[in-house]
Amino acid sequence: MDNNGLVLLSKFSVSARKIIGSVNPAKLIKDSEYSAEIFQKVFELGDEELIMLSLEVQAMLGLITATTPVASTTKVTPIKPVEVEEKKYMYGARS
Repeated sequence: MDNNGLVLLSKFSVSARKIIGSVNPAKLIKDSEYSAEIFQKVFELGDEELIMLSLEVQAMLGLITATTPVASTTKVTPIKPVEVEEKKYMYGARS
């Protein structure tokens, strides 16, 4: 586990402690039943920030796969601005 993973796991543990009680990060990594129970509690409580953290932790642990949006198959044509001819300024004193 890299440094970013440890930081994410500690953020989740601290945030979850405030809402659902004590969370054991080592047990969360090793015990799949415990992690499923903790993540289920998080989803039941409905705290949006904690749910987002839990999804990131689950993706980091490989419990879920992070999906990317699929590109649309329709062709997008860019809108081109109408070309305007430059006209000479003819209203000055020296025109």
